[in-house]
Amino acid sequence: MSQARVSFIVDERFRQEQVLALPKPRALTLGIPLQAVTAMVLIGLTGVCITVTRRTQAELQAATATCLRLQAQIAVQAAENQRLRQVLQRLEADPRAIERSAREMGLVQPQDVIVVTKPSG
Repeated sequence: MSQARVSFIVDERFRQEQVLALPKPRALTLGIPLQAVTAMVLIGLTGVCITVTRRTQAELQAATATCLRLQAQIAVQAAENQRLRQVLQRLEADPRAIERSAREMGLVQPQDVIVVTKPSG
């Protein structure tokens, strides 16, 4: 082998030895053990999970209360609708009910005598 080839091989081995001899880069740990970092991360994630769960439960309770309130309003409206249907049926079937309703609104028939009184005061 030629002298140049031997020199190249020696130089290459020397470079590899120098690269291998360099200290490996260390991770920035600030002296905190890996278990402590892992525990802190787990505690943080647990806190986030608990917070999300409690917020979700509060929202569910609020939605349940709103649902119950709306169901109560629906029941009240259904009862009012039923009462109005009965009034409508009476007005359609009974002429006396029509006259009573008209008089409650202040209407009079042509043959009625109207007496106007002054308010006292």
